Amino acid sequence: MTRVPEFPVQKIDLASARLEDARRFPGCVLLLGCEICGWVKGYDVWKVTSRLYELRDGGFQTPVAEVARSVKRLCPKCRGRHWSTYLAYPEHVTARERKRLANQYRS
Repeated sequence: MTRVPEFPVQKIDLASARLEDARRFPGCVLLLGCEICGWVKGYDVWKVTSRLYELRDGGFQTPVAEVARSVKRLCPKCRGRHWSTYLAYPEHVTARERKRLANQYRS
């Protein structure tokens, strides 16, 4: 059971999203969250992808849900290892900002 994050985010509902799908959603981040206590932190998708390449543990085709398997560290709040990952927009990225970023990337 995934708990609600501690800060407001706009979760992108994709059943089988891959890391490469993040380019269709400019401004989104990869949220890593603890399923036990609800601790959440956002990461840049491209940095995560390059790190997976370095570790030879995945890349652009890696499903977002499977990125949690690669996390070796403990949760800083509850010291557990029950991670979940998904794509989401941070609170400060509004619909207007998403449209602006999409137009900027197209140009």
